[in-house]
Amino acid sequence: MRSVRTKLWIWIMALIAIIFVLLWMFQIVFLEKFYLTLELGTVTKNINQIVNEINNLNSLTEIRESTYIMEEMDTLIYEKQLSLVIIDSSFNNVYQASYGSGSNMPGAMKEPVAKAEESALKGTVYREKVIHPKFNYHFMIYGVPVYKGEYISGAMIAIIPLASVEETKQILKTQLLIIVSILFVVSIVTAFILARSFTNPILQISNMAETYAYGNFEKRIENSRNDEIGQLAKRMNEMGEALVRNEVLQKELIANVSHELRTPLSLIRGYAEIIRDVTGDNQEKREKQIGIIIEETQRLSEIVEDILSLSQMQSGTIILECEKFYLSEMLYQMKERFELQQEKRELNIYSLIKEEAAVVGDKKRIQQVFYNLIANAFSHSPETENVEIRISETESRIKIEVIDQGEGIAKEDLGHVFERYYKGKSVNGKKHSGTGLGLAIVKSILEMHQSAYGVESELGKGTIFWFVLNKADSHTSF
Repeated sequence: MRSVRTKLWIWIMALIAIIFVLLWMFQIVFLEKFYLTLELGTVTKNINQIVNEINNLNSLTEIRESTYIMEEMDTLIYEKQLSLVIIDSSFNNVYQASYGSGSNMPGAMKEPVAKAEESALKGTVYREKVIHPKFNYHFMIYGVPVYKGEYISGAMIAIIPLASVEETKQILKTQLLIIVSILFVVSIVTAFILARSFTNPILQISNMAETYAYGNFEKRIENSRNDEIGQLAKRMNEMGEALVRNEVLQKELIANVSHELRTPLSLIRGYAEIIRDVTGDNQEKREKQIGIIIEETQRLSEIVEDILSLSQMQSGTIILECEKFYLSEMLYQMKERFELQQEKRELNIYSLIKEEAAVVGDKKRIQQVFYNLIANAFSHSPETENVEIRISETESRIKIEVIDQGEGIAKEDLGHVFERYYKGKSVNGKKHSGTGLGLAIVKSILEMHQSAYGVESELGKGTIFWFVLNKADSHTSF
């Protein structure tokens, strides 16, 4: 299989070969034909114009009396170095002139001129290329009839010298052979350099893609180009960085999930063994330990549910069950739930909408969005700070903001907070527990609802997560 470099080199050489062939055809093969066509076209056009002027005279004898016609013929004879003969219908010379020899007609041209005269007096335009028998010069004999009304009153014969193009062709042929030889060598080298210049970056990108396919995401393409290929290499490097980050986050997920699962499993096993061996007859201790087992089981269920939910949403297997529901009712349920969990902190709700304001969406999924965002806010806030929810509305949408008083998020990390496995740092610099899937689940649910969402944060000033929902009377289908 030919490589891209070889194919590109072949195409460049083919293009150069076509250019060389066209040059050869036009400069050598068709040179004489082009010359004759252009030169004779100009001369015959001028002769026909003079004949038209003569046709307007009362008699051919008036030619010498017409200053205009005489000047036109003298100019033509001088510029084109030709000979002109005008005869009447009886073959008598009315006018005769030649360049450089006055009124003398070249002797060797008398026979072909006589043929032209006979043909023209019969009303036929005569055109024939002849060669001087002695000097091998080329001429074109051109004869055209002169009319008086409907009758032929005479004829004009022109002996047009044709400059030989053979010498010119030989000179051009020699020059073209030299030029083609030089350009051929230069073209081979240039085509190779161009092919390598274009294909090397592509081959590097191809090799890098193969490297990534084998799981090595650390390598990068050295790129200094600013064209489309440079942009492609830049995107490949960015993909490598994303793959490295994703690999790191996946490893963290495995470690986090392992830790999160191991802790409740250890507690469940430990308390189950204690109940079996020690406290089985002590009802108070047994109930307390069974309660812990139930709580840890619930925690395990939530971890597995997060992983399963994100997987289903990203695979597109979940179908939204949209309905109309009241936002205020859901928010106050959330407030009670979290304030029971957070003994010293509150979830403050500041609403600028009416209590009967309804939205449309999958109630269960939107509830999960609220839960994840509020849990995230409490997780990233100091133990003495409350969490706020602010609600505002426009004509067709309701905007919800979840605000915490934590340390905030660095600007360079804002673009990653909704990624899978991303986990921020707590106020004491340690990573939070959990799988890092909560905000990724929020993103997936809101995108399924075609809802806008975002995050605003500055270090030391807390964080605002926001999203919008459609009002029940203006929603679009999902």
